[in-house]
Amino acid sequence: MFDRYIEIFRYKESRDDYNDRTQELQHVATCYAQKTEAGGRENLYAARIVHENEIVYTIRHREGIAAGMVIDDNDTLMKIVSVHEEGRRWRLHLKAVKSDAQDQG
Repeated sequence: MFDRYIEIFRYKESRDDYNDRTQELQHVATCYAQKTEAGGRENLYAARIVHENEIVYTIRHREGIAAGMVIDDNDTLMKIVSVHEEGRRWRLHLKAVKSDAQDQG
């Protein structure tokens, strides 16, 4: 069931030598997950069509995982939109959105 290896990161904000804000990824967890893709949809952004898919990663329950963190799935970074708990500390469903607009600079 849990056949996909993922890593979860959070953005850590710090200041450099010139007092500018910088963000770097800080490792939170490494785990195995089940990946489920829901049906996609097309949106029109800035006169171009963008395809989006909702992806849900199901993992065993872990403390400290929240929306706004980032999932690394085979060098593809996706922001976690929401976290849903199933049962009492049994499983977590991490919902992310994959968009082809991310690949186009």
